[in-house]
Amino acid sequence: MAIDTGAVDRALGAIGTTFRLTRLYPPSHPAVLEAMRQISSCLPALAALGTVEWKIGATGLHWHGQHLLPRNTQVAEIAGLLFARGVRAIQINPGVTAEQWLGLFGVAVGTVAPDDAILGRIAVLLGRRASQRLSASRVLGEAPPAAAPPAAPPPQPSPAPPEPPPTVFVAAAPPPRSETVAPARQTGAFRPDVLPADVEARRAVIALQAASRPEDQRTIIEKLRRLTPDVIALRDIGAVAEVVAGLDRSLSKIQDPEIQEAIGEVAGALADEAIVERMVARLGEPRVPPAERAHLVNAVGALGAVSAGLVVDAYLHVAPELREAYRAAVRAAGERSIELLQSRIASKVPEVVAAAAEFLGLSGSPAVTESLVGLTRHADERVREAALLGLAELGGREIARPAMPALKDESVLVRTAAARAIAAAGDVGATTVLVRRLEQEKDEGVLAALLKAIGQLGAKEALEVLAKYAEPGGRPRRTPFVRAAAIEGLARLDRMEAKALLELYARDKEPTVKRAAEASLR
Repeated sequence: MAIDTGAVDRALGAIGTTFRLTRLYPPSHPAVLEAMRQISSCLPALAALGTVEWKIGATGLHWHGQHLLPRNTQVAEIAGLLFARGVRAIQINPGVTAEQWLGLFGVAVGTVAPDDAILGRIAVLLGRRASQRLSASRVLGEAPPAAAPPAAPPPQPSPAPPEPPPTVFVAAAPPPRSETVAPARQTGAFRPDVLPADVEARRAVIALQAASRPEDQRTIIEKLRRLTPDVIALRDIGAVAEVVAGLDRSLSKIQDPEIQEAIGEVAGALADEAIVERMVARLGEPRVPPAERAHLVNAVGALGAVSAGLVVDAYLHVAPELREAYRAAVRAAGERSIELLQSRIASKVPEVVAAAAEFLGLSGSPAVTESLVGLTRHADERVREAALLGLAELGGREIARPAMPALKDESVLVRTAAARAIAAAGDVGATTVLVRRLEQEKDEGVLAALLKAIGQLGAKEALEVLAKYAEPGGRPRRTPFVRAAAIEGLARLDRMEAKALLELYARDKEPTVKRAAEASLR
């Protein structure tokens, strides 16, 4: 009896489409991102089937004797490429992610090794005599143990034939790997009583966070000190980042200065200059698993005193959609990054100064307010905008007055950033200045920022002003974009009259205004 392959067919259809798009466009392309979302939406139904194993043929995929999507040329192309590289079956385990399917595409085109950790919960079976199957232990994050070949027995003078050596399993030499993924264990023999160095280090960090007695803490730190060379030898950036982030979290629970210094020494030994550079670079790569990226953010933040300069340089060269991870790392670093960032704002390169100014605001330290206020008068508009955005991150009533002159800046971006900074300051008295600028401003983007700022400050006159700009008509005629911004400002007012206006505009004939009102009501 034929098996219902509906869920599998839907998933494979999305996977085939994504494979074709990844060969035409970069990973950041909207079409690729939408295809990835389509894969993610199909995975729950695929996971409900449990672990499934598909046979790889030269012309397609087979499951329980049925040819899956026989007329889909994209799926057939993936199968043909995998078959040509010796792959004879793939095992899909529940919990597989869309990013892990991208790893399988890499196996198909030859850019990813069949045993690469990026495959996650996809196990690959090669059709060679020395078949290399990634078992469930590798899928769950544990490397398969391997036994070393025995040494040749010494020659015996006795005429009796020597005893045959015991049967052993010899591990095949793994293909070369990237330093940014978990490499094979550097071990030659199966030793059930010894854990891999990174596993021991993770457990030691957890034990350190739970330990309450100083003598126990010192013992654990000494163990971590001994494990440090072995963890570094694995060349697994994710594992090092997880340990460093765990050590940083343990500092908040330990009061003894000597133990804190010892923890800092271990973290410093784990994260030398080369490793910190690789951490920062890995943070901006597009296909890093979310859990590993979180560890990298915390580790780079913990090492902010040495990593801040590298973060600025990497931030300037990474794609805009990947920059948020660097901002998160600077937030995690806090005041530890201030010294290096202060040195960068003295640069003669405007882009470097702008990035350092934005990061100073993300540090959250009031001590940088004066430096950022000075940068609002910089000759380059990018620096002025970044300084105002940094002030907006800091907040506080004291930043409102220094930001007001920027409302008349020649740059549209600077004026928009000034409105955001004044709104973040929370000084209700600044509403008068914002309303006056509304009458003089011509750019729609700045008008929208001013209206939202007025709503955020919530002064008494805000309702009347925002209601006026939310109305259709006017001279010059108000565009739907400006009206929608006024509605967003009304949504920030905690008043019954504002809610009544939102309900009214939820029935507006202008789609942009209607969507803004409906979103505000939700």
